[in-house]
Amino acid sequence: MSFLDEITVITINYNSEYVIEKCLRPLSGVAEIIIVDNASSSSSVEFIRKNFSGATLILNQKNLGYGCAVNQAFRQSKTKYTLVVSPDTEITTEEVRSLFDAAQIYDNAAILAPSLEVPRFGNEIWVMGPDELGHQRADFDASGPFCSWFVAGTIMFCPTKRFLHIGGFDENMFLYMEDLELAKRVTQAGYTMIYVPDIKARHLNGRSTPPSMKLHWRKDWNFAWGDLYVTEKFKGKSACWKKAWKYLQIKGPKSLLYLLVLNRKRFIRDFAAIHGVISYLMNRKAPHQR
Repeated sequence: MSFLDEITVITINYNSEYVIEKCLRPLSGVAEIIIVDNASSSSSVEFIRKNFSGATLILNQKNLGYGCAVNQAFRQSKTKYTLVVSPDTEITTEEVRSLFDAAQIYDNAAILAPSLEVPRFGNEIWVMGPDELGHQRADFDASGPFCSWFVAGTIMFCPTKRFLHIGGFDENMFLYMEDLELAKRVTQAGYTMIYVPDIKARHLNGRSTPPSMKLHWRKDWNFAWGDLYVTEKFKGKSACWKKAWKYLQIKGPKSLLYLLVLNRKRFIRDFAAIHGVISYLMNRKAPHQR
C-alpha cells in the first residue's frame, strides 16, 4: 500500500479558483480530497466541479469561517492521516512523503508542518514561547526537526483521530488566531507539534481570495476579536481587558490620523481592529454566529 492511501487532503474554498488548482493538482494521488466551500460568490465551485470531479465537495450556505469548515471536513476523513492545506499553498507529493515519514518517527505529534517559502519574504517558520499568546517569525536557523509551542494553520499534517480527540478548531472563532488557540490545547492535551524545516511548502500569503477592502476589514476585525477571545480563554478577563485597552490606545489615535489624511486603507485597518475590540467587549458574536 502506498503512503498516499493513508492520507486525506482538506482545503477550504472561498472564491479561490485562481490558486486552488496549483494547490491540489500535485496531491491528486491521495486517498481522498475534501473541499469545503464557504458560500463562494465567484465561479470557483463550478471550477472545482470541472477540474476535481473526484473530490468530495461540501457546500456551505453561508461562510462559516476557516476552523468550522476544517472541522466539517475532518469529520469525514477516513484515513489515518489528514493534510490540511490553505488553497494558496503548494506542496509536492515528495514533500508530503517526508511529512508522512516524520510522523512515523514523532509518534506523539498532533501536528507536523513544513517551513513556508513566501514571495518577497523568504523562508518562514512561526513560533512562540510556552507561556505566550503571540507568535512571531523564528529568528534562528533550524538545523533539523524541532518541537514547537505553535504551528501555523497554513499547512498541517495530522493524525486524524488525534486532531478529532483534541476537539479540532474552536468553532467560536471565525478566522485568524484559531491556529494559536488550537496550539494551546494541543500542548494541554500532552501532544507535541513538530516543524520539519527541510520540507518547504510555497505560500502565496493572502492570495486564497482576491483582495478587497471588505476582506481587509474582515481580516483586522477578526484578528482583534480572536486575540481577545484567546487571551480571555487562557489568561482570564483581567488580561483580556488590559489587551483591549492597549488596542484602543494604539489604534484609536492612528485611525483618526488616517481619516484626517484620507488614507483609506490604513484607516480601515485600524478602525476595523477597534470595532472588533468593542464588539468583543460588548459580547458581540463572531460573524458566523450571528
